[in-house]
Amino acid sequence: MSTREEALRAPARALPRTLLRSRGPVAAWVVSRALVLALALIGSLVLGVPERGVDEAVPRALAIVGGWDTSWYLDVARFGYEHDVGQVGHAFSNLAFYPLLPGVAALGLLAGLNPFLTALAVSNLAFLGALCGLHALTRSRFGLATATRTTWTLALFPMAIAASMAYTEALSLALAVGAALLATRGRWTLAGLTAAPAVLARPPGILSAVLVALLAWRAPEPGRARRAVLAILPSLVVAAGFLCWLQVARGDWSLSFAAQGAWDRGQPIIGLVTAGPEEVEAAVGHVVDREVFAAWTAVIRDLAFGVLLVWLLIRLWRSEGGLRSPWVAYSALVLAVPLSTGSVDSLGRFGLMASPLMWPLADGVDATPRRRAWSIGAAVLVTALLVAQLRICSL
Repeated sequence: MSTREEALRAPARALPRTLLRSRGPVAAWVVSRALVLALALIGSLVLGVPERGVDEAVPRALAIVGGWDTSWYLDVARFGYEHDVGQVGHAFSNLAFYPLLPGVAALGLLAGLNPFLTALAVSNLAFLGALCGLHALTRSRFGLATATRTTWTLALFPMAIAASMAYTEALSLALAVGAALLATRGRWTLAGLTAAPAVLARPPGILSAVLVALLAWRAPEPGRARRAVLAILPSLVVAAGFLCWLQVARGDWSLSFAAQGAWDRGQPIIGLVTAGPEEVEAAVGHVVDREVFAAWTAVIRDLAFGVLLVWLLIRLWRSEGGLRSPWVAYSALVLAVPLSTGSVDSLGRFGLMASPLMWPLADGVDATPRRRAWSIGAAVLVTALLVAQLRICSL
């Protein structure tokens, strides 16, 4: 065979190999999302709609994964900011919700599509992108076997049910993983641009750019200061643009932060002190009023996942060499930001963005065939419980 013929056949041979490599994350996505969708359908038919109802765009069969924050995102998509959805009182405003996901739903409306289904489809596809990105990132660091284990671990992680809802977790995760993957390949400018939209998903989205900047600073080649600036500058521009829009269009750049205060999100760093006592008082009040079930199942859930995530952070710390590792520093920030604002609730899904924590978790659950089987069974059971819990409280 001539050299020219060999060159022409090389892409044809490369394609099956590429598909084979992608089979891990694609299979993990199909299996895990089918599980969540099946549980959501059963939950919607058996348990009914969440206690505070769902938006009119949510099909009855998907009601169990279409409530809570989804109603706020859809409200922003339809009417813009400062519209009263009449859910939980005048103190709450849709300004607490950042515009990336509502923008996706609004595009669906413009195209004549169901805004909820549009946001739901994009969220699920973003999770597929996150799995593929994590697989590629892990494979380059630890090899194919570890990459496959890690991908399945993230896919079956119980709090990943948020990635099959019209929530921001899948988008934030996909952007963070994609930016990190580009950074490890030396594409610093593109990595910074990829991280930037995460700022419009929710406030901790800026951490995607922080991870790229940390990777840039630790890279061995010269020019690390320039690389770090390239990594974080696009995110700062996007964040400043959003705040400037609030100032011009609504007269106050801080409205979003004030709106988040209605959900007991305190100021960063000191919020655990300022908002923490109020959360404890509210929890005690639920017990006194005998509204125990909804309140305390959420508390138990997030404390349990919080302990698990901290344990995984400790394991990652030991394996990666402490805070000198960008992966450790980034994961620590992902957990510290919500905790420092006094927000213990929803810590489980917020921690989903700390994808490097899946490395030690994958090693732990896959140590032996017996442990692997028990871990899969536990993941399915807990996922089912979390889906059922959506009937009475938000993630």
